[in-house]
Amino acid sequence: MQRIFGHTVRETIRTLPYWSVIILLAYMPFHLFIAQSVSLATGGLEVWKVGKDIFLAFVTLFTICLVFWEKRASRGFLILFGLTVAYGLLHGLEWVTHPHIYDRSAVVGIIYNVRVPCFALLGYGAALLTPRKFAFSSLAKIVVGVSSMVVCLGLLQYFLPKDILTHLGYGADRGALPAFFIDDNPAFPRIMATLRDPNSLGAYLLLPMAVLIRYVLQPVARRRFAAAALLAAHAVALYLTFSRGAWLAAVCVTVMLVWWRYRGMTVWAARHGWAIVVALVFVFCISMYIIRNTTFYQGVIIHATSQDSPADRNSNGYHVEFARQGIMGIAAQPYGHGPGTAGLASIQDPAGSFLTENYFIQIGYEVGLIGLAVCIAIHAWLYGQIILSAHRLRGVLLVTFWGYVIMNMLFHMWSNEAVAAQWWLLAGAVAALPATAATRVTSQ
Repeated sequence: MQRIFGHTVRETIRTLPYWSVIILLAYMPFHLFIAQSVSLATGGLEVWKVGKDIFLAFVTLFTICLVFWEKRASRGFLILFGLTVAYGLLHGLEWVTHPHIYDRSAVVGIIYNVRVPCFALLGYGAALLTPRKFAFSSLAKIVVGVSSMVVCLGLLQYFLPKDILTHLGYGADRGALPAFFIDDNPAFPRIMATLRDPNSLGAYLLLPMAVLIRYVLQPVARRRFAAAALLAAHAVALYLTFSRGAWLAAVCVTVMLVWWRYRGMTVWAARHGWAIVVALVFVFCISMYIIRNTTFYQGVIIHATSQDSPADRNSNGYHVEFARQGIMGIAAQPYGHGPGTAGLASIQDPAGSFLTENYFIQIGYEVGLIGLAVCIAIHAWLYGQIILSAHRLRGVLLVTFWGYVIMNMLFHMWSNEAVAAQWWLLAGAVAALPATAATRVTSQ
């Protein structure tokens, strides 16, 4: 058989899904920046925006066909494939039964929602076809290497003029704001690097930070210093997003990783040092009360810098109000309002958008309680499969899962291509590797 670079044609074709995973992991964090800037010279901004989704659809379909052709379709792959198809069909059915929906919003809504399990399906299929390529060290280098470039650009952005991205194609008229501020106050700038907004950057950094924490906590000192330095840079970038949801998620991820690594010691400390923990919490609460009237507290902690705006209309009030409206909408129409009627996709509708400030409420509002149940089933099933894996990335994915649950309770995080691609591609790949296969992979 004809050989390509020392491999047969069949072996080369089998690696294409793996390289597609690597390409998406490397490209997605820079997608918005590339689309906005390059389209200034080439035109066709909309083509640049949708190109990544067309690529994902093509490689996912190719991977599905290849898995069946190679007779690698495991029971888990069939379950994930079935759930993804059911989820997509539900979106199509909702659109058909709600013909009044603005077409562009409906299409974007279907893409945003269905591509999430498609990322997992692509990762799962790629790992079934080439399991040995998904070694922890290789994946860690890619994840941390890409995120480190994003962090460098984010830290640089903090010191550059705040309108600099307007020269690179950013602007409200082109669908990407060039700068963000706490409560729209120019005195409190926030960084977003190459992602769409500061909250998305904060969410994106959770997984690479978890990988770096894992390196720092490992018993062997090799690479620990370099990991600690990179972790510090990531932490500074995370702080400069001023995303309180990302801060909370990062704290939870860190605590869970420490508990995972030093489980026995943590349990002993909890039993014998609970009084110290209570005292620290008490001191923290008193400190927050003392500084409640300072600029730092008003701006950074509660994001309420406008003196003339009512308390229920700062960002905190909007989170609660939009979530309440979403829940009321689900109660009024439990079968759903149709794709694109809530979340980021609804921004396309000239009649007005509806941000629920909660990804799961958004799904329930769009495709009803049945669609929400399928969405949760995909999350729960994939989480369970990761638990069964022995891949060294398992712990990182399990703890960051809960970090992303927190962030999706506050934002529409899975609608961001960089955040969703990073976690779901890796989760699908790790879920495909059972204990026996994963043990062989991690030994490389």
